[in-house]
Amino acid sequence: MNRLCGITAVALGVVLAVAPGRAQSSSGGKPNFSGVWILNRDLSDAPSQPGISPSASAQGGETGDRAGRSARGEFDRATGDERRGRMGSDAYRGRVGPAASSTDRRVTIEELTSDLKNPSASLTISHADPVLAVTDARDRTRLFQTTAQNDPHQVGAATVLSTTKWDGDRLVTEYDLGNGRKIRTIYSLVAGTRQLLEQVTFANGQTMKRVYDPARSIKRH
Repeated sequence: MNRLCGITAVALGVVLAVAPGRAQSSSGGKPNFSGVWILNRDLSDAPSQPGISPSASAQGGETGDRAGRSARGEFDRATGDERRGRMGSDAYRGRVGPAASSTDRRVTIEELTSDLKNPSASLTISHADPVLAVTDARDRTRLFQTTAQNDPHQVGAATVLSTTKWDGDRLVTEYDLGNGRKIRTIYSLVAGTRQLLEQVTFANGQTMKRVYDPARSIKRH
């Protein structure tokens, strides 16, 4: 618990220190995603129009209704054997409470899925490796460790665990839905433009991409 409090305090301290602008270089040659980022809707997939794989162009893919039904089926099946006591394990070495009921777990997965399908209009990221804090436009902050350790996230009435690690210059987070199913998010910087690229891959393989521009000062005339 002391470690949890210490990490949280450090992360919140970094949040207050974040200034709008471009991401900065990080030690070890890894990118630093700190900054305030504004969603570029023209370059991003609409919530009802997920793209295809990250390596291909964001054209085509299933239609919104079909993709939604397919994804919903994946998440419904993912709740089947969630009562394995994992929610009682310690992440950040702090207790996260009793295991949720299967109903709570199902609702939690649906809520997490909805959040990840609908991009935030802005992201405020505080990145002091190995701690990453991401705050959305609704002022909700999620903390991640980039060392592949379990991170708990309270979503509705239950807790979802994630792990985050580096894959080259990309930061990959996997949310554990149980039964071997995961939701994967990837953060990277676009070469040349230094925009923030967020890619989300759902359990059924559907991928959505979002592009965020670095916030800039408004010039007054």
